[in-house]
Amino acid sequence: MTLDVERLAAAIPELSREEIAGLVGAWERRGADEPTDFIAWLHARGAVADDTLRRVARSSRGPVLVAADGALDAGNLRVLGEVGRGAMGEVLLARDERLHRTVALKRLDPRFLDDPTMVRRFVVEAQLTAQLDHPGIVPVHTMETPAGEVPNYAMKLVRGVTLKAWLTEARERAERKEGQPSRQSLASRLELFCQMCEPIAYAHARGVLHRDLKPDNVMVGPFGEVFVMDWGVARLLGGSEASRAAAVAGGGTEVGDAVGTPSYMSPEQARGENDALDGRSDQFTLGLLLFEMATLRRARASVKGGGVPMLIAATRGHLDPIVALGEPVSRELRAVIKKATSRAPGERYANVMALADDVRHVLRGEAVSAAPDSMVQRVGRALAHNRERVVVGLLVAALAIAALFAVVVAGGLALREVDRAAGDVRTARRVEIGAVVSERARSLDRALLRDEGLLRGLAAATPRALAGPGAGPVYMAASFAAPETAPPDLAKSLIYGGPTSFLHPDVVVAASFDPTAGAGRLAGLASLRAELAGVLVGSVESPVADEAAARALVLTHGTPVVWSYVATVDGAMVGYPGTGAYPPDYDPRTRPWYREGLTHESPGWGLPYVDESGMGLLLSCSMVVRDAAHAPLAVVGLDLTVRGLVETWLVPADLPAEGFLIADDGALIARSAPAGTAQGTGTFPFAEALATVREPAGGQAIVGNRFFAWSRLSAVPWTYVVVGEPGAIQ
Repeated sequence: MTLDVERLAAAIPELSREEIAGLVGAWERRGADEPTDFIAWLHARGAVADDTLRRVARSSRGPVLVAADGALDAGNLRVLGEVGRGAMGEVLLARDERLHRTVALKRLDPRFLDDPTMVRRFVVEAQLTAQLDHPGIVPVHTMETPAGEVPNYAMKLVRGVTLKAWLTEARERAERKEGQPSRQSLASRLELFCQMCEPIAYAHARGVLHRDLKPDNVMVGPFGEVFVMDWGVARLLGGSEASRAAAVAGGGTEVGDAVGTPSYMSPEQARGENDALDGRSDQFTLGLLLFEMATLRRARASVKGGGVPMLIAATRGHLDPIVALGEPVSRELRAVIKKATSRAPGERYANVMALADDVRHVLRGEAVSAAPDSMVQRVGRALAHNRERVVVGLLVAALAIAALFAVVVAGGLALREVDRAAGDVRTARRVEIGAVVSERARSLDRALLRDEGLLRGLAAATPRALAGPGAGPVYMAASFAAPETAPPDLAKSLIYGGPTSFLHPDVVVAASFDPTAGAGRLAGLASLRAELAGVLVGSVESPVADEAAARALVLTHGTPVVWSYVATVDGAMVGYPGTGAYPPDYDPRTRPWYREGLTHESPGWGLPYVDESGMGLLLSCSMVVRDAAHAPLAVVGLDLTVRGLVETWLVPADLPAEGFLIADDGALIARSAPAGTAQGTGTFPFAEALATVREPAGGQAIVGNRFFAWSRLSAVPWTYVVVGEPGAIQ
């Protein structure tokens, strides 16, 4: 590479263009071509100032970053300035005067000098990184831990940008509807991901788990090199977190602590199961990164607030729908992402390289182990990969058809062959329909689990609200009838069939409620307005931009969850959104969801029931909330409309068939008709097939004169079944 004299002249005010041109010639005759090293060479000879060296080192081919480890600030190293700062310390630019090279120094923040846990973590980070000899892991040159002084270590200086910055650039380009350059196309992003897997697989083979993979900790070099950085919370596979913590006087990490970044944690990591973690935990995180690199969207972007909400989402293995911002994500790539991010470690790939191999199959247009091809897909893939042979084959087939026609005329052999071929097509079609049913069941599973997580959040907030004085207005249900007493934001809603408040819930009490003893309780219930609204808004798949968008969503467009509520054991209830639509003798404790909820210590789903306010059949999820003495305090719940469930999940697309959601005993949870209209409750109408569709593995079968495809949900003990005439699968 030839150095750019014009750019160097602009960057080095101390020298003229002619002087720089002459020095560049001398430098290139030495066989070197790195701009930063050229500046360092000039700096060593006193030709440029420290500030110039720092500035050029930062800007050359992108920002200068270093691996998450430290450096020496003494001896033959001369500190030139700061490159960056992290949670554990600072990264410095330094000059090794003995070896005439620029290095990166990582130095522990002096604040942690008296914290043996942080000192130990810093030292272990350097030691682990130094033992990982891989091109994708930045080498450690040397380390010093002087007694009573700040420990530090020196590393190779790495040039490039973080994966976060690299993806942000691609994401912004996609949002502007601009094409991606070849270096950031989907294929290039997948190639980059495969490179990222290699140092992680190497580390796992050496018995080291990273535990903090994220875009900030991966660096992309100017020529597509990939470096995995920041091994600060890495640990040895099979090593005890407790023994590691106990090795430090006054320990800091405890068994059960979740270590890492919640938005990129595996479920087991988020639960703090540190001693049980293995390479499949890092693999889950790589799956989240693959999601982000494929779609240009973060895998958990819909989770709001970070912190505890994000940690809860991580424990559930939450993933947003795989919807690409740019190039569409293929069926095969979706399957790879889903397999790598399976909630159960045993359902993931055997190791990281198996994951990378499947991604490479995607790049080559080959079948993947995560989603084996059906017969039809195998034929299509073979045709795509052998186009020239197909042309020849078609010519041969034309001759064969002519010959076959003669045979048909002679004896009818072709009819039998056609029947057999049709049977093969029907079999392939059955497998494809089974895959669609299975995918739809998994999607419904994720939606129900998301709703359960929202309900847990409401349950967690309830005791505190009931114990406190409460804040803000309390709007009793009766006050909604008159403009002077109703909430000021009351507006007509087509979803709720009348005046509805987006900002305020309504409060209703049973006839037996003691208003004197429970006045503070009513204010506490009303103070849950944000948590109640969050259940509805949080039930949609895509994040909501602002309050105006949330208002339109709830009142105009509708949300999957239509009601959220809390009812106390003494008969007071708050419901959202506020409508005031209750019968005069309403007592929440008589409702099916309340009675069911008292029996559920965690979110539990009941059978459909008729809504008192006119929303039709509702499906409720509820659970009990207990006080400090473990006595029942309240029941929290949420409702989905059966019609919404049917229209979103049960109507089989492009099939003359009907969808059912049934319980283990055959009770009907929901049912669709070909037009998508909800049917009443009852039992599964095909008793002859009930034993067949109870098979937990799922599948397809012909029973009597009907075709059945089914898949069991994991969130609830229900089965999704599609029933059609045999002609539906042709």
